[in-house]
Amino acid sequence: MRFLRSAGARVLGLFVSDWVQSGVVVLILAAAWLAVSKLGAPALLALVLLLAGQLVWFTRAEARRTRKAQEAVAAANSLLNVSR
Repeated sequence: MRFLRSAGARVLGLFVSDWVQSGVVVLILAAAWLAVSKLGAPALLALVLLLAGQLVWFTRAEARRTRKAQEAVAAANSLLNVSR
């Protein structure tokens, strides 16, 4: 039962993080649309920097989640090996 709960949380986490990332991209694009209409072409540089920044941010967050999950699995495996 614990395995199913853990697996469900992991799958839900993948969907939630994807939706959050999609929302952030939509917000950046909406803000860039307004900025380009008001400020012109120089605002495109800000758009590129913001999109690159969000990509790095979410990639690092996913790497941290993956590393924590791997550490948890390793700890559980070491506990199972010790108890045998």
